[in-house]
Amino acid sequence: MFNIFTLAFFAVFIGLGLAMIITRQKTPQPLQLVPPEDDSLIDPKEIRELTLEDLYVVGEKLCEENKLEIKDRVTVSENEVYWIAASTNEFFFGNYVLGFFKIDADHRFVSLPTIFEFKDFIKSVTSTKGFFFTTGYFTKDVHQPLEGAKIALYNRLKIITEYKRLKLPFKE
Repeated sequence: MFNIFTLAFFAVFIGLGLAMIITRQKTPQPLQLVPPEDDSLIDPKEIRELTLEDLYVVGEKLCEENKLEIKDRVTVSENEVYWIAASTNEFFFGNYVLGFFKIDADHRFVSLPTIFEFKDFIKSVTSTKGFFFTTGYFTKDVHQPLEGAKIALYNRLKIITEYKRLKLPFKE
């Protein structure tokens, strides 16, 4: 009555139907596959959310402190901006790139692909060094040793620490 081909046909048909049902359902929130860095566990919750302007203040002070002159500002998106700076210090000569990234509901943590995009931008402007500032935290995989441009990472906790170290006024 039933042969193996009929049975296989119905099994494939049921499998396709289930696949369509499963893939049409949205996840309730974006999946975070890589865990966030440990600094997010000791986040000072009493301090308000940071803005891009807060990151710019720290970036400008670090440029001033390290004798970097900002040459250009590139807006990648409303949440991501890059600055290209040249060193006026004869000992640390070269170009530097400062990246600023504001987290949002879709991107709660800065992940490795975002850092790779930043590294590609650094290479495109013939630089070998960079600073990456974020209003949130990075995923743990970002901290692994990577080839290419050297990047100093500044997360929310480190930005707040820099505000205190530089004695900058923090607007509540």
